[in-house]
Amino acid sequence: MKRRIFMLLLLVLLVGVLPAWNKMEKAAGEQEIVVIIKNNTVPFWISVADGARAAGEEFGYKVTIKTPVETAEGSGNEQQAQLVDEAIAKGVDSVVMTPVDSKAIIPVVARLKEANIPIINLNTRIADDTLYETFVGLENINQGYDTAKALFDGMGGKGKIFIIEGSTGAQTSIDRVKGVEKALTEYPEIEVIAQQSANYNRAEALNVVQNLLQAHPDVDAIFCCNDEMALGAAEAVDAAGKTGQIKISGQDANDDACEAIREGKIFVTSYGNPYMQGYTAVQAAVDVLEGKEVELFYEVKTKVVNIDNVDTFKD
Repeated sequence: MKRRIFMLLLLVLLVGVLPAWNKMEKAAGEQEIVVIIKNNTVPFWISVADGARAAGEEFGYKVTIKTPVETAEGSGNEQQAQLVDEAIAKGVDSVVMTPVDSKAIIPVVARLKEANIPIINLNTRIADDTLYETFVGLENINQGYDTAKALFDGMGGKGKIFIIEGSTGAQTSIDRVKGVEKALTEYPEIEVIAQQSANYNRAEALNVVQNLLQAHPDVDAIFCCNDEMALGAAEAVDAAGKTGQIKISGQDANDDACEAIREGKIFVTSYGNPYMQGYTAVQAAVDVLEGKEVELFYEVKTKVVNIDNVDTFKD
């Protein structure tokens, strides 16, 4: 009887410590950092993934990129939850998380924390800063503000605008719109005549802006919360025969948007250095895993991009 009790206690002890032993016994290059981002089709996120992989190669860690199967932003929160559960079951060493929905992801990320898997929050803030080790990304309010000011100056400080938001619940969109609102206080002759979401999607922005132009053909400019929507807006404006008459701004400075600036279809965008965002997030995860001290916020600086610097802004 005593032997059975002893064996049972030993089994309980082993179950509790084996996961820790497994992590301790992993050789260099075997530790895995899973990077969960919003999608794998938008150029911005492709660049984020490239930066994350490059950091993994440099620091000797396995980096695995995961995204929702449904690539339209705003529709993948449940799928991100499944990816988190898979990471927990696999016993990965760290997770870099960019949530589709900043609030809805909280109970999902809490499961990671309960599993003692350190979390690095990337690009879009999780709405509970007790759950992650550090945040890596832009100060999106400042990005929205700087881009809006450039757009408003290009309008001569007066006129009517549309605001095209990103996914509902995405903190990046919320913050960039706050930046626009901050800029609007300095330009009293600029009026917002419509504000609508296009879920960070080019095709959806095309449809949204086409409908808005029918209702408000006298609009002077369109502020978009990312380049994909700005490109969709540019298509709608072009179809209406108003290219050059309606100024459009985006965010991200992806290759298509930069070409659209050269062609006069987009007026201004901003560069958020997605490659460096992905790289820095993985570097932060490595620092945490190696017991190094990390800062609460690693800011990746933005830069306004227009026709004057579109060919040199990355230099």
